[in-house]
Amino acid sequence: MIMEAEKKHTRIDSLLASLQPLVLDVGGSAGTLHEELRKRFTPEQLISLDIEILNVRTNQVLGDGQKMPFRNEAFKSILAGETIEHIADYRAFLRECWRVLRPNGVLALSTPNKKSWFNRITHSYEHPLHVSLFTPAQLRKVLEEEGFSIQKMELFPYTMESSDGAKHKWVFPVRDFVHALMPDSLREDMVFVCRKKTQRTSS
Repeated sequence: MIMEAEKKHTRIDSLLASLQPLVLDVGGSAGTLHEELRKRFTPEQLISLDIEILNVRTNQVLGDGQKMPFRNEAFKSILAGETIEHIADYRAFLRECWRVLRPNGVLALSTPNKKSWFNRITHSYEHPLHVSLFTPAQLRKVLEEEGFSIQKMELFPYTMESSDGAKHKWVFPVRDFVHALMPDSLREDMVFVCRKKTQRTSS
């Protein structure tokens, strides 16, 4: 039972363990991942950014992740849980993350793995709200080109804190079980933890 409990929290820990204040939570108005942030940081250490207010969050700012309303090097950390797949110009978003992060700042993001076993069977990730889907290799390449060094990349089953849009939540325990049998390349949700480099290689 102890191992099972730890497994359920692994994805959250992987995303949040490296964050330091001041933290910007991008796209956290949906889901409950922001509540996990609030357990670890005080309100003074958090800023939330989203294009619409679905749920009230800490120090919420209404704005676009592709053109953030913040000065350069304003944050030590950025969290983007299940966000980048909803952004058409994902390079503009990553460039903005790079701009508002302090030197060596942390970007932690999660997003669906386009080639996961579940998507290959159901194609459930491929819907109008998901405009930018990646494989692990594709996202690693883009992050490196946009000025980030990869500190950690892990894959996890989906968990409830970022799954407001899921239609069949009853199947999550089944997905969790099957996930443990899969090789990394077929696992569902990617977590990348990166640090800002001094320069970007993309134009």
